[in-house]
Amino acid sequence: MGAKMPPAAGTGKATPVGKPVSGVASHDIIRVDNLHVAIDLKGTDLEVLRGASFRIPAGKTVALVGESGSGKSIMSQAILGILPNVARITGGSIWYRENQTDTPVDLASLPDNSPERVKLRGGKISIIFQEPMTSLSPLHTIGNQIAEALQLHRGLAKSEAQPTVIAMLDMVGFPNPDAAWSMYPMELSGGLRQRAMIAMALICHPALLIADEPTTALDVSMQAKILGLLNDLQDKLGMAVLLITHDLGVVANMADEVVVMYHGQIMESGPVEDIFNDAQHPYLKALLHAVPSLDMGYDEKLQSLRDIDHEIPTSMRDVVQQRQGEAGSVLLSVKNLQKSFTAKKSKGWFSNTTSSVKAVDNISFDIMRGECFGLVGESGCGKTTTLKMLVRALKPDSGSVDWYDSDGTTDLLSLEGADLKAMRRKIQMVFQDPFSSLSPRSTVLATLKEPMEVHGMGSGRDQAEYAAELMRLVGLQPTYLGRYPHSFSGGQRQRIGIARALALRPELLVCDEPVSALDVSVQAQVLNLLKQLQTELGLTYIFISHNLAVIRYIADRIGVMFQGQMVELATREALFENPVHPYTRALLDVVPHADLDHPLDFDRINKDMAAEGRQWPAPFAAELSDGSTSEMEMISLHKDHQVLVRRGTSPEDLNS
Repeated sequence: MGAKMPPAAGTGKATPVGKPVSGVASHDIIRVDNLHVAIDLKGTDLEVLRGASFRIPAGKTVALVGESGSGKSIMSQAILGILPNVARITGGSIWYRENQTDTPVDLASLPDNSPERVKLRGGKISIIFQEPMTSLSPLHTIGNQIAEALQLHRGLAKSEAQPTVIAMLDMVGFPNPDAAWSMYPMELSGGLRQRAMIAMALICHPALLIADEPTTALDVSMQAKILGLLNDLQDKLGMAVLLITHDLGVVANMADEVVVMYHGQIMESGPVEDIFNDAQHPYLKALLHAVPSLDMGYDEKLQSLRDIDHEIPTSMRDVVQQRQGEAGSVLLSVKNLQKSFTAKKSKGWFSNTTSSVKAVDNISFDIMRGECFGLVGESGCGKTTTLKMLVRALKPDSGSVDWYDSDGTTDLLSLEGADLKAMRRKIQMVFQDPFSSLSPRSTVLATLKEPMEVHGMGSGRDQAEYAAELMRLVGLQPTYLGRYPHSFSGGQRQRIGIARALALRPELLVCDEPVSALDVSVQAQVLNLLKQLQTELGLTYIFISHNLAVIRYIADRIGVMFQGQMVELATREALFENPVHPYTRALLDVVPHADLDHPLDFDRINKDMAAEGRQWPAPFAAELSDGSTSEMEMISLHKDHQVLVRRGTSPEDLNS
């Protein structure tokens, strides 16, 4: 307890693995010294942290980056004292000192449930988890869950805690903090749930906040707002932040120092300027080149850490030649598609008062054979609802969806029975979360054979042989067919999901956020694979993502959605080089660049983000000065660029 604190670790650059570095004599709130953590695997120790050393200066932000499985989350769990039962610290120290004059305490020497640890956990050291919906109790109100920390660490009664909780909810940006006190997590949007998690973590004014992937599940505008909020709260409360992320754009905008991990070791650490401008370790250089950016060339290929070698099945080659000959013609045409949902207008189990919410509002677009059509927009803008209607998982209120092939024109919305089942072979989906979209009780072989069995494709032996071909198609060994999903990494599971989607040889692949759950290096692998398969198999994609850099890399044409409407539709070159609609421009402004020369303007994000169309210039706003509304229409600026404006607006009006 009274041991002497070791020299500063993790300062400078190109840190040798496991070796603490002497740095400036500053006050470090946490100093990790030669830490080793092992996991017990049926009597055998697997070392997941191997001699890690770094520091967290008081009041500063340190970013911990690396691939999935590198040891980032285990490091945070060791600091907080919440390691899994099978894990234990086998060596090293975690020195904690809140104030310059305090005697440092070695957290590694304290039992996880000791009074000292319990007092620190939540009181002085707090954490924000990645997924707020699974981290918040669905059975307790937001107010009760936040107040629990005050009751535990400050000894306040519930009635005494309520004003403090409401003040904190107001501080983290809840529009109605008094009402939020009695609301349940299911009643909040994803962004507000994350704000509730932040309020819970900060309610006791901790000296150190650990943020474990706090914005991964959020769209680009909400991510920018949450980052701006954390930045503002850090200044107000004077706390240190350990930011765990695989998004190097977030790191460039938030971190003072960066620690790069790989397989439980620290490869490089130092000030953020040195990490981005003078990277030394080959692994860090590879990570930086794996990040899609808004500045890379349109034909430039992402440099993944490990390329995927794959083979095209012989049985697919005839189909590929036919598709490549039809490239450029219309495959799918969507006209005036609308979908509304009915919601209760007032609370209460027996309330009959309802309101209608337009999720998709009169959108039209075409998908061309062989292209990748990207859809972008904030959460709740109608992207996923649109896709669900295209694959017939939802029935639209009105509009048409026509499919064009050698058999003529097919009205997708009128198909039933055997005709609908046959069409499902031509349109398949790749889902966002590769773990929850694969059955944990089915082997990979059973997963890949299932669509073939449903559609009566070949004998059992033929199906097994084709499953092996599909594994090679996505760069996995056929010997893995007997394994279950839990034995694969996130990137491998997503490749299995792609293989399952390709099992029926579809023409159109619908990809709903397929790389958002993957770290940057695996994301590059999967994106490169998808681009190669598109060319080699003659596939057509609809690709949803909230990451505009990903969309720019993979899409040929892009539609931007806002509150159920398509506000801009253009080729990627036109959209990124000459965005016209103010919402498109606002989205591009909040993309975090992995570049220190393009920082986010957090003040502008909090004030000017186009959350409401009323603030837009006249041609783009539906609301007129007298309070009435104008009809809106898509007009063509030129052949490949359309924008939503008031009826009667001409392209010349926009240019002036």
